[in-house]
Amino acid sequence: MDNSTAKTSPDAWQLGMSVNAAMPHPLHELKEAGVSCMELTFQTLDIFDPEAQRRCGGLVRQAEELGIRLWTVHIPYGDDWDPSLLDASARKAALEKAVRLFDLAKRWGAEMLVLHPSYEPVPAEDRSERLRLARESIRQLGREAEARGVRLAVECLPRTCLGNRSEEIEYLVENAPNVGVCCDVNHLFHETPEAFIRKLGSRIITTHISDNDGTDEKHWLPGEGVIDWNGVIRAFAETGYGGPIVYETRMAPAAQAASTWQSLRKNAGAAR
Repeated sequence: MDNSTAKTSPDAWQLGMSVNAAMPHPLHELKEAGVSCMELTFQTLDIFDPEAQRRCGGLVRQAEELGIRLWTVHIPYGDDWDPSLLDASARKAALEKAVRLFDLAKRWGAEMLVLHPSYEPVPAEDRSERLRLARESIRQLGREAEARGVRLAVECLPRTCLGNRSEEIEYLVENAPNVGVCCDVNHLFHETPEAFIRKLGSRIITTHISDNDGTDEKHWLPGEGVIDWNGVIRAFAETGYGGPIVYETRMAPAAQAASTWQSLRKNAGAAR
Protein backbone atom coordinates (compact mmCIF):
# COMPACT_ATOMS: atom_id res chain seq x y z
CA MET A 1 0.00 0.00 0.00
CA ASP A 2 1.09 3.59 -0.65
CA ASN A 3 2.01 5.29 2.61
CA SER A 4 3.76 8.28 1.00
CA THR A 5 1.31 10.89 2.27
CA ALA A 6 1.99 13.92 4.41
CA LYS A 7 1.61 13.65 8.15
CA THR A 8 -1.57 14.98 9.72
CA SER A 9 -2.36 16.42 13.14
CA PRO A 10 -4.82 14.74 15.52
CA ASP A 11 -5.91 18.23 16.53
CA ALA A 12 -7.53 18.58 13.10
CA TRP A 13 -9.50 15.34 13.23
CA GLN A 14 -13.23 15.67 13.79
CA LEU A 15 -14.94 13.57 16.44
CA GLY A 16 -17.74 11.27 15.35
CA MET A 17 -20.01 8.72 17.02
CA SER A 18 -21.97 5.72 15.87
CA VAL A 19 -25.71 6.28 16.37
CA ASN A 20 -28.12 3.36 16.38
CA ALA A 21 -31.46 4.44 14.88
CA ALA A 22 -33.23 1.82 17.00
CA MET A 23 -31.84 3.31 20.25
CA PRO A 24 -30.35 6.69 19.33
CA HIS A 25 -28.19 8.82 21.56
CA PRO A 26 -29.86 12.18 22.31
CA LEU A 27 -28.39 14.16 19.44
CA HIS A 28 -28.25 17.41 21.37
CA GLU A 29 -25.85 15.70 23.77
CA LEU A 30 -23.58 14.83 20.85
CA LYS A 31 -23.60 18.45 19.75
CA GLU A 32 -22.87 19.73 23.25
CA ALA A 33 -19.94 17.30 23.55
CA GLY A 34 -18.36 18.56 20.35
CA VAL A 35 -19.30 15.63 18.11
CA SER A 36 -19.52 16.94 14.57
CA CYS A 37 -20.33 13.84 12.52
CA MET A 38 -22.00 10.48 12.96
CA GLU A 39 -22.29 7.00 11.59
CA LEU A 40 -25.86 5.76 11.23
CA THR A 41 -26.52 2.12 12.05
CA PHE A 42 -29.80 0.20 12.24
CA GLN A 43 -28.85 -3.45 12.68
CA THR A 44 -32.09 -4.43 14.43
CA LEU A 45 -34.38 -2.55 12.03
CA ASP A 46 -35.71 -3.69 8.67
CA ILE A 47 -34.30 -0.74 6.76
CA PHE A 48 -36.54 -1.43 3.78
CA ASP A 49 -39.63 -0.98 5.91
CA PRO A 50 -41.05 2.51 5.23
CA GLU A 51 -41.40 3.26 8.93
CA ALA A 52 -37.74 2.41 9.56
CA GLN A 53 -36.74 4.66 6.69
CA ARG A 54 -38.83 7.52 8.08
CA ARG A 55 -37.17 7.05 11.48
CA CYS A 56 -33.70 7.14 9.97
CA GLY A 57 -34.53 10.08 7.74
CA GLY A 58 -35.89 12.02 10.72
CA LEU A 59 -32.77 11.29 12.72
CA VAL A 60 -30.58 12.52 9.88
CA ARG A 61 -32.60 15.74 9.54
CA GLN A 62 -32.38 16.36 13.28
CA ALA A 63 -28.62 15.87 13.14
CA GLU A 64 -28.31 18.29 10.22
CA GLU A 65 -30.27 20.92 12.11
CA LEU A 66 -27.76 20.60 14.95
CA GLY A 67 -24.80 20.85 12.59
CA ILE A 68 -23.87 17.16 12.78
CA ARG A 69 -23.15 15.71 9.36
CA LEU A 70 -23.93 12.16 8.33
CA TRP A 71 -20.49 10.74 7.64
CA THR A 72 -21.15 7.02 7.18
CA VAL A 73 -23.97 4.51 7.01
CA HIS A 74 -23.17 1.04 8.34
CA ILE A 75 -24.51 -1.70 6.09
CA PRO A 76 -26.17 -4.38 8.25
CA TYR A 77 -24.34 -7.67 8.66
CA GLY A 78 -25.61 -11.22 8.87
CA ASP A 79 -26.20 -14.27 6.71
CA ASP A 80 -28.49 -12.39 4.36
CA TRP A 81 -26.08 -9.45 3.88
CA ASP A 82 -22.88 -11.47 3.45
CA PRO A 83 -21.00 -10.59 0.20
CA SER A 84 -18.94 -13.79 0.42
CA LEU A 85 -21.75 -16.35 0.36
CA LEU A 86 -20.95 -19.52 -1.59
CA ASP A 87 -24.50 -19.76 -2.93
CA ALA A 88 -24.59 -17.53 -6.02
CA SER A 89 -28.26 -16.61 -5.80
CA ALA A 90 -28.02 -15.75 -2.09
CA ARG A 91 -24.89 -13.69 -2.71
CA LYS A 92 -26.61 -11.84 -5.56
CA ALA A 93 -29.55 -11.04 -3.27
CA ALA A 94 -27.16 -9.71 -0.61
CA LEU A 95 -25.47 -7.41 -3.12
CA GLU A 96 -28.79 -6.17 -4.44
CA LYS A 97 -29.82 -5.19 -0.92
CA ALA A 98 -26.56 -3.33 -0.41
CA VAL A 99 -27.11 -1.39 -3.64
CA ARG A 100 -30.61 -0.45 -2.51
CA LEU A 101 -29.05 0.86 0.66
CA PHE A 102 -26.57 2.94 -1.38
CA ASP A 103 -29.55 4.80 -2.82
CA LEU A 104 -30.97 5.46 0.64
CA ALA A 105 -27.61 6.63 1.96
CA LYS A 106 -27.23 9.00 -0.97
CA ARG A 107 -30.71 10.40 -0.31
CA TRP A 108 -29.77 11.00 3.34
CA GLY A 109 -26.55 12.76 2.33
CA ALA A 110 -24.06 10.18 3.61
CA GLU A 111 -20.52 10.35 2.30
CA MET A 112 -19.74 6.64 2.53
CA LEU A 113 -20.98 3.23 3.63
CA VAL A 114 -19.16 0.67 5.77
CA LEU A 115 -19.29 -2.99 4.76
CA HIS A 116 -18.47 -6.18 6.67
CA PRO A 117 -16.74 -8.48 4.14
CA SER A 118 -18.38 -11.55 5.69
CA TYR A 119 -20.48 -12.89 8.50
CA GLU A 120 -19.23 -15.76 10.67
CA PRO A 121 -18.14 -18.41 11.29
CA VAL A 122 -16.09 -18.95 8.13
CA PRO A 123 -14.90 -22.59 7.99
CA ALA A 124 -11.19 -22.94 7.24
CA GLU A 125 -11.86 -25.13 4.22
CA ASP A 126 -14.05 -22.40 2.66
CA ARG A 127 -11.85 -19.42 3.45
CA SER A 128 -9.92 -19.14 0.19
CA GLU A 129 -13.03 -19.35 -1.97
CA ARG A 130 -15.01 -17.01 0.30
CA LEU A 131 -12.18 -14.45 0.10
CA ARG A 132 -12.24 -14.66 -3.68
CA LEU A 133 -16.00 -14.20 -3.82
CA ALA A 134 -15.91 -11.33 -1.34
CA ARG A 135 -13.25 -9.58 -3.42
CA GLU A 136 -15.40 -9.90 -6.55
CA SER A 137 -18.42 -8.60 -4.65
CA ILE A 138 -16.48 -5.66 -3.20
CA ARG A 139 -15.22 -4.65 -6.63
CA GLN A 140 -18.79 -4.74 -7.97
CA LEU A 141 -20.18 -2.81 -4.99
CA GLY A 142 -17.41 -0.25 -5.28
CA ARG A 143 -18.48 0.54 -8.83
CA GLU A 144 -22.13 0.78 -7.78
CA ALA A 145 -21.24 3.13 -4.92
CA GLU A 146 -19.08 5.33 -7.13
CA ALA A 147 -21.90 5.62 -9.67
CA ARG A 148 -24.07 7.04 -6.90
CA GLY A 149 -21.51 9.50 -5.59
CA VAL A 150 -20.77 7.68 -2.34
CA ARG A 151 -17.74 5.68 -1.22
CA LEU A 152 -17.47 2.17 0.16
CA ALA A 153 -15.21 1.26 3.10
CA VAL A 154 -14.45 -2.39 3.95
CA GLU A 155 -14.14 -3.00 7.68
CA CYS A 156 -11.52 -5.24 9.28
CA LEU A 157 -13.17 -7.90 11.44
CA PRO A 158 -12.28 -10.27 14.31
CA ARG A 159 -12.29 -14.03 14.91
CA THR A 160 -12.95 -16.20 11.81
CA CYS A 161 -14.49 -13.38 9.77
CA LEU A 162 -12.89 -12.46 6.47
CA GLY A 163 -10.62 -9.44 6.72
CA ASN A 164 -9.26 -10.28 10.19
CA ARG A 165 -5.72 -9.14 9.28
CA SER A 166 -4.05 -6.63 7.01
CA GLU A 167 -3.10 -9.19 4.35
CA GLU A 168 -6.72 -10.20 3.86
CA ILE A 169 -7.95 -6.62 3.75
CA GLU A 170 -5.27 -5.80 1.17
CA TYR A 171 -6.43 -8.73 -0.93
CA LEU A 172 -10.09 -7.74 -0.65
CA VAL A 173 -9.59 -4.15 -1.85
CA GLU A 174 -6.57 -4.46 -4.16
CA ASN A 175 -8.64 -4.64 -7.37
CA ALA A 176 -11.09 -1.94 -6.26
CA PRO A 177 -9.25 1.40 -6.40
CA ASN A 178 -12.43 3.32 -5.52
CA VAL A 179 -12.93 1.31 -2.29
CA GLY A 180 -11.31 2.25 1.01
CA VAL A 181 -10.89 0.65 4.42
CA CYS A 182 -12.62 1.18 7.75
CA CYS A 183 -10.03 0.55 10.45
CA ASP A 184 -11.81 -0.86 13.51
CA VAL A 185 -8.98 -0.98 16.04
CA ASN A 186 -11.13 -3.09 18.38
CA HIS A 187 -11.17 -5.95 15.84
CA LEU A 188 -7.44 -6.52 15.33
CA PHE A 189 -5.80 -9.47 17.07
CA HIS A 190 -3.40 -10.99 14.52
CA GLU A 191 -1.33 -7.78 14.57
CA THR A 192 -1.36 -4.55 16.51
CA PRO A 193 -3.70 -1.82 15.30
CA GLU A 194 -0.72 0.44 14.62
CA ALA A 195 0.89 -2.24 12.41
CA PHE A 196 -2.39 -2.59 10.49
CA ILE A 197 -2.63 1.18 10.05
CA ARG A 198 0.92 1.44 8.71
CA LYS A 199 0.32 -1.46 6.33
CA LEU A 200 -2.91 -0.09 4.84
CA GLY A 201 -1.84 3.55 4.94
CA SER A 202 -3.84 5.86 2.73
CA ARG A 203 -6.47 3.20 1.95
CA ILE A 204 -7.94 3.87 5.41
CA ILE A 205 -10.76 6.38 4.93
CA THR A 206 -12.75 6.00 8.15
CA THR A 207 -12.45 4.50 11.62
CA HIS A 208 -14.24 2.70 14.42
CA ILE A 209 -12.71 3.54 17.78
CA SER A 210 -13.10 1.47 20.95
CA ASP A 211 -10.99 -0.73 23.23
CA ASN A 212 -10.72 -4.45 23.91
CA ASP A 213 -9.15 -6.96 26.30
CA GLY A 214 -6.58 -8.31 23.82
CA THR A 215 -8.63 -11.46 23.27
CA ASP A 216 -11.91 -10.40 21.68
CA GLU A 217 -13.81 -7.26 20.71
CA LYS A 218 -15.38 -5.40 23.63
CA HIS A 219 -16.33 -1.94 22.34
CA TRP A 220 -15.08 -0.38 25.56
CA LEU A 221 -14.10 3.25 25.83
CA PRO A 222 -10.44 3.86 24.99
CA GLY A 223 -8.33 3.38 28.09
CA GLU A 224 -10.52 0.63 29.52
CA GLY A 225 -8.62 -2.09 27.66
CA VAL A 226 -5.16 -2.89 26.36
CA ILE A 227 -4.82 -0.98 23.06
CA ASP A 228 -1.74 1.28 22.80
CA TRP A 229 -3.53 4.51 21.97
CA ASN A 230 -0.38 6.60 21.65
CA GLY A 231 0.82 4.14 19.04
CA VAL A 232 -2.53 4.15 17.23
CA ILE A 233 -2.76 7.93 17.04
CA ARG A 234 0.87 8.24 15.96
CA ALA A 235 0.33 5.66 13.19
CA PHE A 236 -2.79 7.45 11.91
CA ALA A 237 -0.98 10.78 11.90
CA GLU A 238 2.16 9.49 10.24
CA THR A 239 0.24 7.76 7.44
CA GLY A 240 -1.77 10.89 6.67
CA TYR A 241 -5.20 9.97 8.00
CA GLY A 242 -7.46 13.01 7.84
CA GLY A 243 -10.19 11.93 10.23
CA PRO A 244 -12.74 11.72 11.59
CA ILE A 245 -12.30 9.58 14.68
CA VAL A 246 -15.60 7.69 14.98
CA TYR A 247 -16.38 6.19 18.37
CA GLU A 248 -18.24 2.86 18.22
CA THR A 249 -18.66 2.09 21.91
CA ARG A 250 -21.46 0.42 23.82
CA MET A 251 -23.83 3.32 24.55
CA ALA A 252 -21.17 5.49 26.17
CA PRO A 253 -22.48 9.02 26.88
CA ALA A 254 -21.24 11.49 24.29
CA ALA A 255 -19.60 13.68 26.91
CA GLN A 256 -17.61 10.74 28.24
CA ALA A 257 -16.52 9.73 24.76
CA ALA A 258 -15.44 13.28 23.99
CA SER A 259 -13.53 13.48 27.26
CA THR A 260 -11.58 10.31 26.46
CA TRP A 261 -10.73 11.66 23.00
CA GLN A 262 -9.35 14.86 24.51
CA SER A 263 -7.24 12.77 26.89
CA LEU A 264 -5.98 10.55 24.06
CA ARG A 265 -4.92 13.57 22.01
CA LYS A 266 -3.23 15.19 24.96
CA ASN A 267 -1.35 12.02 25.94
CA ALA A 268 -0.30 11.31 22.36
CA GLY A 269 0.98 14.86 22.01
CA ALA A 270 2.99 14.55 25.22
CA ALA A 271 4.42 11.23 23.99
CA ARG A 272 5.57 12.83 20.76
